[in-house]
Amino acid sequence: MAISDGLDRMEALLKELGNPEKDFKAIHIAGTNGKGSTAVMTASVLEEAGYSVGLFTSPYLETECERMQIWDGTHRMIEQEVLDALREKVMAAGEEVKKALNIVEPTFFEVYTAAAYLWFREQAPDYVVLETGLGGRLDSTNTLERPLVTVITQIGLDHTSELGDTVTKIAREKAGIIKPGVPVVSQTDVMMIKNVIRRIAAEKGAEFIDVSRIYSDKRSMEARHIPFLAMHGAHQLRNAATAAEAIRAAGIEVSDEAVEKGLAKAFLPGRFEILNKEGDKGPLFIIDGAHNPDAIEAMTRTHTVFARAYKIKRTLVIFGCMKDKNSVRMIQLMTGGLKGCSYAATAVDNERAEDPLRIGELIAECGRSCDAFGSVREAYEYARDSSFECVLTCGSIYLAGEMRELYNSDHN
Repeated sequence: MAISDGLDRMEALLKELGNPEKDFKAIHIAGTNGKGSTAVMTASVLEEAGYSVGLFTSPYLETECERMQIWDGTHRMIEQEVLDALREKVMAAGEEVKKALNIVEPTFFEVYTAAAYLWFREQAPDYVVLETGLGGRLDSTNTLERPLVTVITQIGLDHTSELGDTVTKIAREKAGIIKPGVPVVSQTDVMMIKNVIRRIAAEKGAEFIDVSRIYSDKRSMEARHIPFLAMHGAHQLRNAATAAEAIRAAGIEVSDEAVEKGLAKAFLPGRFEILNKEGDKGPLFIIDGAHNPDAIEAMTRTHTVFARAYKIKRTLVIFGCMKDKNSVRMIQLMTGGLKGCSYAATAVDNERAEDPLRIGELIAECGRSCDAFGSVREAYEYARDSSFECVLTCGSIYLAGEMRELYNSDHN
C-alpha cells in the first residue's frame, strides 16, 4: 500500500465524485495496532444501541468485500459486483482528474476509499466508522473535514520507510488525523508518544482524552461497563475502553447496557481467532494476524494465558511474514515468549513474502528447531495430521487469511 505525497489528488477525486463524504457523521481511527478491533467494537456498540453503521477497515482476510460493511443487525458486506461498479466509477473520475490537473492516477487505496464513500452515501447509515489504511496525516481517509471524534490506538514501529524510523515520528503522522476543535481519544500509555499526541491536540484546540488512565484502573473499567469480551487477550480490554470513550466523546447517546452488550459480542476475524467448530476433529487451530513486534508480543501473552487455562502443552507455531517487516525482532519475541512450542515456517503466495528457509534460520538462531514449508497448504496439512494439541498461525494477516480459508474449506 503506497502512501500518497499529499491529499490534493484525493480531494480533487472526491470533488469530481460530488464529495460523498461531506455529510458523514464519522468516527476516524488511526494507530499501528488495535485500530481494527477498536473499529469493530465501536460499530458493535452503536449497532446494539439501535443505530446503523458503515464500517471501513483494512486489510481483509479472505475477500476484499470485507473492507466495506453495513452493520444494522445484518452485518452486510458490499457485494462484489457493486464494489466493481463503484471502483470503475471512481477510476473513470480519476481519469478526468488526471487529464484536468495533469497529475498521476489515484492509488489503489484512494480508489477503495472513494468507492467506500460512494457506497456509504448510497446506504446512508447513521454513523460511519473509518479505519486509516497507512499513517494518518496523508492517508486517503483523512479527507474527512470534521469527524465527530478522532481516535489513536497503540503506536509502534511499522511501515517505517513511509512513516518514520522512530515512534515519535510515527506518532506525529498518526496524529495528523486530529482536527481543530474535534476531541481526540488516545490509547497509548507510553509517555513520549502521549506527549506528541497531546501537543498536537493542544495546537489544534482539540480535547485530549487519555484512555490509558481508564483501562489501567479496574474500578474505572467496571464503571464504564467494560465486560467479558469475545476476543481473547488483555490488550482487547484497552481497545474496548477506547471504543466506549470514543462514542462518549462523539456525543452519541448509548445506554450502559448497549455498551456492555455491544462490546461483549464484538468480534474481528483473524485476531487470536479459534477456527474450530463444535465436533471438529484434530488439533485446535488458532490464527492471529500479528505482523509487527508489538502485536507479536501481545499475541504471545495471550497464548500463554490461553494455553495455561486450557492445559495445552504441545503447540505448533506456524510463522510467515513479509520481507519488509522486522522479522528478526518478531521471531525473538515469539520464541522468547512462547515456551515449549515447536515451529514451522511458511510463505503466502505473495512476492513480498519472506523465504521460509530464511525464517527457519532466524528461528534456529534463537535456539529453536523449525520445519520449512513452501506453501501454506503444505504447512496446514502437516499441522492437521499431526499430534499437536494446538496450531497457532501468526506473522501476517495474509497468512492468517489463507489458513482460515484452508481450514474452513476442509471442515465444511
